[in-house]
Amino acid sequence: MREEVDTQAAELASIKIVSRQSSVRSIKPQKMSILDNVVFCTILCLIGGVATASQGAVNSKLGEYTGQGLSSTIVFCMGAIASCIYFLIEVRGRPPTNLLIMMAKAPWWSWSGGVIGAIFVIITILVIPQLGAGTTTAIIVCAQLVFSCIVDNFTFFGIPYRKYTVWRLLATVGLIACVAVIAKF
Repeated sequence: MREEVDTQAAELASIKIVSRQSSVRSIKPQKMSILDNVVFCTILCLIGGVATASQGAVNSKLGEYTGQGLSSTIVFCMGAIASCIYFLIEVRGRPPTNLLIMMAKAPWWSWSGGVIGAIFVIITILVIPQLGAGTTTAIIVCAQLVFSCIVDNFTFFGIPYRKYTVWRLLATVGLIACVAVIAKF
């Protein structure tokens, strides 16, 4: 009896519990993921930063040739294709059977990401020709960081609590100063 309990405890310990709000699978056995590696995640963030900085300039240039509205549409169509490919890779070509049920459980505001992304793309298409890629990106990144700290502090969108400390406040002031310098010079 004791051996059976120990075996069950060992099996449970090897199962990684994934939040139901963040995954279509509630519990799945999983080995160590590459995403558990902080260095790898940092490299992904650096790539994401370069991609974000590039995206505005690239989208703005496309807007010069196609018009701003069509440029935004093209960008999102290409993004939708890339996202569908990633989804099919993630689920190995077999979407989970409970996908529609899990989608129905998502909070109403979680569906607004595409609209928020469209706002971002349209703003960069409109503003980069006026302010330049550096100033536009600096303002956007500063706003992202400040609002992200506010999201952490007030746990908006179900994000775990992380206090807006004096150090974060000082960093915020530093960010704003950096944006001012980038915009001025």
